[in-house]
Amino acid sequence: MPQYAFKHAIWHEEDGVEDYNFRKFLPENEKMYNWIDKSKNLSVNILHTHTANRGKEALWGSLIYRQSAKSKDSREVFHFYLSNEVFVTNKIDFEKDADLEKEEILRQMESATSAIEVMVIILGEMVASILHKIDSFEERLHDLLWAIKEENNKKTLGEIENIRHEILLWKHLIMGFQEIKMAIKETFGKKVTEEIEYQRTADRIERCVMLVNSYEDEVNNMVDIENVVANYRGNEIMKTLTVLTTLFTPVMAWGALWGMNFENMPELKWQFGYVGSLLVILSSTFFLYLYLKRKGWMGDILRSIGRKKSGNE
Repeated sequence: MPQYAFKHAIWHEEDGVEDYNFRKFLPENEKMYNWIDKSKNLSVNILHTHTANRGKEALWGSLIYRQSAKSKDSREVFHFYLSNEVFVTNKIDFEKDADLEKEEILRQMESATSAIEVMVIILGEMVASILHKIDSFEERLHDLLWAIKEENNKKTLGEIENIRHEILLWKHLIMGFQEIKMAIKETFGKKVTEEIEYQRTADRIERCVMLVNSYEDEVNNMVDIENVVANYRGNEIMKTLTVLTTLFTPVMAWGALWGMNFENMPELKWQFGYVGSLLVILSSTFFLYLYLKRKGWMGDILRSIGRKKSGNE
């Protein structure tokens, strides 16, 4: 498999972490074997450091750097072993991502001062690819922000949940890069952090973190707005139903009274009994309406109805 020799570093890109050519560069110890076994069915990031021997520090693990929002099993994993002398990775599928241009990355590596910087360059390009995808994600978030104002419905709420799920995926991905960034400093010392490529990659990671946290705050605010609107509408509906039920109470009460089948009901023989009953019902309803309005329990309902009528016109 490809071996890239630069001025101060060598990068071995092998088929997979279980491949013989990958294993031959690794020191023989139990942690390495455990890592290789766990990498067969990887669902979370793995990271190990070796700092026991001064000058022979090493960092190895597996990083999920691409995750589909539609399928939990659709992911791309970056396996790596890094020491001061050698850098070994599995084969990276550059063709699958238009943002990862292999030739450009190799040209950038030519000026690398160590194997550590070669790895940092790869990490930086992976983070840059994530940033480009976040830009298109931002457009969807902007459209959703206006959809809440103009067309707040069940479909909009479903889109909010999809956006929130994607943000959690972004956070999960970026967390792995953050951990590796900190582990490089922990393993190889503070001097590594003074290199330009490390600083550039660290800044990109921080930019990712800032954007994702900001988007998460926006989505949380959207959910709060959605809850406020839903609660307001629910309260308005319940209030309207309560008032309407109260207004029709005289109709139901008098109707129930005169619907009784007792033999001795003098109202049934009155000449103007029907008209009189209507007047009693209407007047009772009207006086009850005046009472509710005086209490201020009718104002919001009438204004809401008025707004709906004017909007339809």
